[in-house]
Amino acid sequence: MATHRFVLVAAILGFAGCSDDGTPADDPFGDAASAEGTVGEPTTAEAPTGTDPSTAGASATAADSSTTDPFKFDVGTKNDVPGGECNVGDEDCGCTAVDILFIVDNSGSMQEHAAPTIAAFSTFVDEMIATVPPGTSLHVGVTRATGFFDPGNSGGWSSGACEGFSDGAWNPPDVADNGVNGQQGRLYEHAGARYFEIATDLDPQPLEDWFQGALTGAIDGAAPHSNSETVVAGAAYPFHPANAAYNAGFMREQGVLVLFLLSDSPDLSPAAVPTSDFVDMVSDAKAACGDMCIITTGAIAGQCYDNPMNTNTRLTDFMNGFGQAPPSWINLEFGMVPDFQGVLSAALADVIGSTCENIPPAG
Repeated sequence: MATHRFVLVAAILGFAGCSDDGTPADDPFGDAASAEGTVGEPTTAEAPTGTDPSTAGASATAADSSTTDPFKFDVGTKNDVPGGECNVGDEDCGCTAVDILFIVDNSGSMQEHAAPTIAAFSTFVDEMIATVPPGTSLHVGVTRATGFFDPGNSGGWSSGACEGFSDGAWNPPDVADNGVNGQQGRLYEHAGARYFEIATDLDPQPLEDWFQGALTGAIDGAAPHSNSETVVAGAAYPFHPANAAYNAGFMREQGVLVLFLLSDSPDLSPAAVPTSDFVDMVSDAKAACGDMCIITTGAIAGQCYDNPMNTNTRLTDFMNGFGQAPPSWINLEFGMVPDFQGVLSAALADVIGSTCENIPPAG
């Protein structure tokens, strides 16, 4: 396992006491037990309409963030990247692809954010395609940030510092497969595909259609799930060996991996599991390229990030665990209607461009 140095900063926040069902009274992060529903069985991956069948693959989760400055999503273009030597597709360019994984919290409290988040994504996809150089191979996937406790259908928050608890036992996929589509680090399968691949010089409409459907299904709080928010585990376990076969094909060795965390709550992954374990799952999976190829960002509970008084530093430690701080993130507040327009290009453009420039050619 690789050794990582973490930035231990976070935020202090007081929370109300818990109600009888384990959910804190007047707590904006609280969630009631989820409704029952049918469990989606994985199917053989089929290409969504308008997609080359050879490019369709696994299932996933959504995450978002927002920024304003209109940078270019310069994936190694000769004119825009410092040094100017790396052009995607050239034999001497190490960066071959961009893989973007959205990790979406589908707990009860997130349902107020569902409609505006889904509505924003047609524009989001258009901008994502427009800012990446033509011909770049782009993988987009979605996975849920829930399902890691058994049963875990209620949780609460203790006195301050973003500390929380769940009533369930820790149940990651190497312990047991709960069989729920898009949980425990499995990519969310929609329309027979577990992720969507597109070349950025093609019509983005098929990606918009697939992504809207995948995001709508993944964020749905009525689906069977443990609603304990474990967005860090959700970002790490897609790269655990237990999910290697299911998620095969999504991540490319020489690609830039972008982890987009979307949650309005503190992370509830158990304190007994060190954050370094979650960092190492991702880092080890990208060992051929290195931590420099991993970028984190998102729309998260800002109260639980970047304050040295916070006891639960999980979000900060994970998002800063790959040798570089997130290029940007936004605070997803209770009652907030987030504006996701321009977020990906504004937040990540320069970082992805410089990352591609520094990836050595394979072999």
